[in-house]
Amino acid sequence: MSAPQTRTTPSPTTEEPTVKELRHRAEWPLVILGLTLTAIVTVSAIVILVSGDAPSEWAMGILLGLVTPVVALVFIRVTYWKTAANSIELTEKQLPELYAVYTGLGERMGFNRPGGPDLPKLYLHNGNGVMNAYATKCRVHAAYIVVNSDIVDLAYVHGDFAALRFIMAHELGHVKCRHISLWRLIYTPVMTLLFLGKSTTRAQEYTADRVAAYYAPEDVLTMVTLFAGKNLGHRIDVDEYFRTNAAHGESLWLRFANFRADHAVGFRRMDALRRTLTEGWNVHGKML
Repeated sequence: MSAPQTRTTPSPTTEEPTVKELRHRAEWPLVILGLTLTAIVTVSAIVILVSGDAPSEWAMGILLGLVTPVVALVFIRVTYWKTAANSIELTEKQLPELYAVYTGLGERMGFNRPGGPDLPKLYLHNGNGVMNAYATKCRVHAAYIVVNSDIVDLAYVHGDFAALRFIMAHELGHVKCRHISLWRLIYTPVMTLLFLGKSTTRAQEYTADRVAAYYAPEDVLTMVTLFAGKNLGHRIDVDEYFRTNAAHGESLWLRFANFRADHAVGFRRMDALRRTLTEGWNVHGKML
């Protein structure tokens, strides 16, 4: 797989960007918009319920939506145990090579430092052909990360630890930037109704890519494997991939597909990652 110029991993002595600096520029404005609109709608719902001047079914629905984080407390515990019971936890003795890459990333990203967050547990799960990884909560103040077996195959079958390093840095980025905090569920109903829920998630995904681009800059273009598959990713000519992407241009349909996606479409995501090779990690991918 050919690639343009690569950048070296930041030195441990380099001053690290703050979480605020790592965020995509669209993430926080969308979060603030969601919280503001949720507050307005909630106050309106309370006024309607108290006054009794109009049917209050929708107002009750809005107020019930505010208990989503409470319901999530039960959901995340059930989901965690269902996942953990059907997965393999990675440790110093379980796939130690992969675990060493993971803990190395975690240490550089500030996990397990005095006063800092604990490094999330890492689980291997049978993805049945699906190349995926995700970070989520197992308790209010604890998270875990799951990598599907087809992604781990990249390392242990095809010898490509680079792609897996970038993916794990991306997932740790979600935890570092607190994307999995339960309070974020408060504004989800309103933003979903306004068709902005996916845009909020897309901005968070860009943020996680920015984190990974900082901590694993030499691995950014390995993400093409997610679009080519574990068996053919190493055969992809990246230069030709970008040439054919450019031929599609910035069509209205591409913009619409991107707007309706919770992850930036491949063209947009890979373009932003390629730019980091020459511009550094501080690249903001296109939202529209």
